[in-house]
Amino acid sequence: MDKLRALRYFVHLANSLNFSVTADHFRVPSSSVSRRIKDLEIELGAALFERTTRTVRLTDLGNLYLGEISPALQSIELADELVGTQSQSPTGMLRVTAMPGYGERFVLPALEKLRGQYENIDFDVNFTDQVINLASNEVDIAIRATSNLPDQVVARRLGDHDFVLVATQGYIDLYGAPKTSSELLDRTAFMYRTPHGVMDWLVLQNGHWKPIELNPKYITTHGQSLLNSVLDGHGIAYLPSWGVARDIKANNLVALELDDGPLSTRGDAQTGVYLLYHPPKFRLQKIKVAVDFLVAELRHNKVLGSGL
Repeated sequence: MDKLRALRYFVHLANSLNFSVTADHFRVPSSSVSRRIKDLEIELGAALFERTTRTVRLTDLGNLYLGEISPALQSIELADELVGTQSQSPTGMLRVTAMPGYGERFVLPALEKLRGQYENIDFDVNFTDQVINLASNEVDIAIRATSNLPDQVVARRLGDHDFVLVATQGYIDLYGAPKTSSELLDRTAFMYRTPHGVMDWLVLQNGHWKPIELNPKYITTHGQSLLNSVLDGHGIAYLPSWGVARDIKANNLVALELDDGPLSTRGDAQTGVYLLYHPPKFRLQKIKVAVDFLVAELRHNKVLGSGL
């Protein structure tokens, strides 16, 4: 048995829980994956997966085994790639994930420039709000807004992630600017949905952050759609400052402040936009040049100075 191959099949199957997906990833028949996994289980004398006609899931021992071998397998794969590319110009697949709104507005143009400079780097770009574990080797660089940095990663701060309540002057002329959080219940509000649910608007009153009661007319995971709805003069939204600064500067939007307290989405948590990567990978030329380039392109001061 080729144990290293079997271990690679095992780790991928443990994450996907799908034999066909794993087989497609390695470009082999599903029967080959099944046979390797069975050989590994026979050698270990333990079942790693529970299989039915419809589902595949890790056993307790399989989950324990995954935790023990994953770091070693990642080290082997990193070492293979490091040796194979060290004497060459930056090359190979670069996997980048970023939150959708920020990714579309800033990361994508930066990656277009990077692609033009390094033709031997291939790109796998995923814009999603789902948090992907950098240690899983599924992604090389993640760009995230967070107040709680993950352990064992390098975090390069790109800028703040604060929010602004906005409307158009036309909307304000028709309906007036809301003065208190209680008035927002009667306003047409547009809200963002995260993987954990609709994002709350909070107000600080008497030393406590309290959710604001709202009656949203439109909820979506697409930030640009929220912005467009506000720009069309249909209502108000609480949006990231990096997403609305350009329109505020151009007088397309008005930043609103309430008299009864400041607003937030996470209370007192100080949230920033960070570029994250796993430390050992920085030795790979493709990671180093990409990190350095993206940090230079995406630093908050440069982003604001680009006309936002």
